[in-house]
Amino acid sequence: MSEDVNKSEEALRKLVRVLEAAVRAGANSVGLEREGEDLMVVHYFGSRGQAEGPIPKEMEQAVLEEIVSRAGFAGKPRGEMHLSLLGTEYKVVVDERENFGESSFNLTLKKSSGGGKRSARTPPPN
Repeated sequence: MSEDVNKSEEALRKLVRVLEAAVRAGANSVGLEREGEDLMVVHYFGSRGQAEGPIPKEMEQAVLEEIVSRAGFAGKPRGEMHLSLLGTEYKVVVDERENFGESSFNLTLKKSSGGGKRSARTPPPN
């Protein structure tokens, strides 16, 4: 069980790092899309996308499972999660869609306006 918890915490840290990089770059959303064998991170600035590179192979499945778990899809194509990114609370709206038979995700970053659900905190580094 602790191995599953450690993998989940590691996946959350990776997800937070990806989203914080997008916030720093000024992106309003992040795409996670298959490109060949890689799960690519794409920053979107309005309708313009900029590929940022792949999620490490060994982390792909855990990061996707973390997104699905935290966004609370429950059979719906849309969910949301609350995270603290760079000291600011964000609501991350997650849309899952089919892209040539593969699931892809769009994570839209919205600053929280106070109140609401508590955000997940990034676990401390090991």
